[in-house]
Amino acid sequence: MKIKKKVESNVLTFSEVEIREPLVEDLIQAERIAGSAEGLSFALAVLSQIATFDGKKLPPEDLRRLRVRDFLAFARAMESFGLEELARELLSSQEKQGSA
Repeated sequence: MKIKKKVESNVLTFSEVEIREPLVEDLIQAERIAGSAEGLSFALAVLSQIATFDGKKLPPEDLRRLRVRDFLAFARAMESFGLEELARELLSSQEKQGSA
């Protein structure tokens, strides 16, 4: 069997991503956007609230085109803000949805 690695052409790439420390209001807004306080939709909604991508805010719908490795790097970056629990939830939700 031959397996070819396909590079997705419409993935998001950035030169600089800036992530600020989340506030409670960011989590509340992310929950409103996602309709839940868990799962990947919530994680993307949080990211859309606290990050700028090459100086621009992006909606969660656009962030769905992030590469998984970039998304996981963003989740790990949240640990540096002392948000280990939230980062663990985001990483575990990725693992759960990846295995489904």
